[in-house]
Amino acid sequence: MKVGLISGRKVPKFLSKCEEMRVDTEYGSITVKVAEVGGHSVFFINRHGGEGDLPPHQVNYRGNIQALVASHVSCVLGIGTVGSLNLMIQPGDVVLPHDFVDMTKRRVYSFFDTGRVHVDLTVPFCPFLRSRVLERCRTMKGMSVHESGVYVVTEGPRLETPAEIRMYQTYGDIVGMTLVPEVVLARERGLCYASICVVCNMAAGMQASLSADEIIQVFNEKKSMVSSVLEDTIQSLDAQRTCQCHRAIDKASL
Repeated sequence: MKVGLISGRKVPKFLSKCEEMRVDTEYGSITVKVAEVGGHSVFFINRHGGEGDLPPHQVNYRGNIQALVASHVSCVLGIGTVGSLNLMIQPGDVVLPHDFVDMTKRRVYSFFDTGRVHVDLTVPFCPFLRSRVLERCRTMKGMSVHESGVYVVTEGPRLETPAEIRMYQTYGDIVGMTLVPEVVLARERGLCYASICVVCNMAAGMQASLSADEIIQVFNEKKSMVSSVLEDTIQSLDAQRTCQCHRAIDKASL
């Protein structure tokens, strides 16, 4: 089975022995690292480009997803860092979002620039893949995992203001910048997609100040545990999918 992995951080340790290749798509050339894990081929993409330096609003989301499609993956795991809007969710926790609210402004949101295609996001994340991730998270000692949460996606690259956070708290649990349009594009291409979010800080107004150093420090403290969850999840996958993600486009055209 072929599995996609998208992250803004370095390749997990279990992918240390990789082959690097370039996948040319109509949206650009994408660097992909390929490794074998438990009999599966894993295709890793740094969300922020080959050098890892693209800000969230400049990420080539369509190119990343299309490169995985061209590599014939069926499932995609997305890893991201987020801030907490909810006092019950603390730095160091892991959240598996079940829904999102899109507050971004100027991204390319679809593969369908012509034709009236309206993909259904009643269930935004693949229930099959989320359940596999959750099973593995629950076995991790020392991991505080929240099996659901609403992810508020902001444009960036700046962090949010306290007033914005107070508004987002009325309907969200975590806030970040990279989930959209990644999750939407995956659904348009019929890929199973689940997100694993590492909470690295409380949002603006919920702590004295925010710094990039804090985000990096918390993620580094948890990356070994997250890497183990990813490896275990990938090894648990099989070709039998109980979801309908791969048929998302069948009834989406008007």
